[in-house]
Amino acid sequence: MTSVEAAKPAGAAEAKRVWVRRAGWIVGAAVVVALIAGVVAWQVAARTARVERGASSSSGAGATLPDCLPGDSIWAMFGAEEDAVVVQTVRNPSRWPVTVISTDPDVYRFEPMADDWRGDYTFVSDPAEGAPDRGDTSDRVVIPPDREATMWIINPQGDLSISPGVWHLYEGTFVTVRALGVERELYLPFRGAVSVGGRESTTTRLDRALQAACEA
Repeated sequence: MTSVEAAKPAGAAEAKRVWVRRAGWIVGAAVVVALIAGVVAWQVAARTARVERGASSSSGAGATLPDCLPGDSIWAMFGAEEDAVVVQTVRNPSRWPVTVISTDPDVYRFEPMADDWRGDYTFVSDPAEGAPDRGDTSDRVVIPPDREATMWIINPQGDLSISPGVWHLYEGTFVTVRALGVERELYLPFRGAVSVGGRESTTTRLDRALQAACEA
């Protein structure tokens, strides 16, 4: 026959074991919840990282619309037989570094970042003189927070055969963005539309025609 005194320690030990199991479940559940919250926060942060058009650009040798014409939808215009070369900066407004990868390195290339932020607004060469050497650019760049990288846009029309009098507009491109280990594709707009085509192989005449239209 079991005495009352012997039953009490056995009951207390069992209660303690139950309490330990419950505490373990609570701690385990809290760890799982924290891990899930961390993963969600990481995914949200990574997938909201983005890049946008920067503050600096140059249209090189292309014709630009004179001030008398309204709107800024046209950035530069090139004849069908000319090399269309323009350059603009790409800004990272995120709080962490973002890697931008070109989806077409023959057309879209990036300059390496300078250590000093003042280098964000200088170009390795004058776009009016043509595209920079391949060795001066890359298919990708890592942009620190609140910094801008230089992107060259070179002949976006590619090998497209352009009929006389027809103009083709290029207003942006898709790029791959990598942040916090997550990659996604997004659309990056240009400073304005790059227009390639027309009858003339030089934009000098186009410049004169546009200015004459303003003076008329």
